[in-house]
Amino acid sequence: MFTFDNTLSTDLAKVRFEIGDVNSEGHYLEDETINYFLTNYSVGQAVVSCLDHIITQLSIPDFKLDWMSVSNAEARKAFENMLKLKCQKYGISQGAVMSSSISHAHRADSYENQEGVYTAPDGL
Repeated sequence: MFTFDNTLSTDLAKVRFEIGDVNSEGHYLEDETINYFLTNYSVGQAVVSCLDHIITQLSIPDFKLDWMSVSNAEARKAFENMLKLKCQKYGISQGAVMSSSISHAHRADSYENQEGVYTAPDGL
């Protein structure tokens, strides 16, 4: 089933608006799919999850049959770009983020101090 309230008074309508799935003719997601994501996530995460879901659907290989051909590549690129923008908008990270920190810039057994000055002990 497809519904869209252009007053954006429901979370379902807000998600549809954010992902651009507002046309009943050729819509990508059923209300039930969006409601599943809204039940389990915030509106922002539901937007990102819906875009992820659409991208998986557009990842189906292109096909050609006689005079008819279907290409998902351009639509997929557009949704992938939209996904990046919505992740930024809602502060949602995609995938793993690598981070590191250095607690000591020098080896523990070094005679170099924090300022980078070498101070050898007596006898060396």
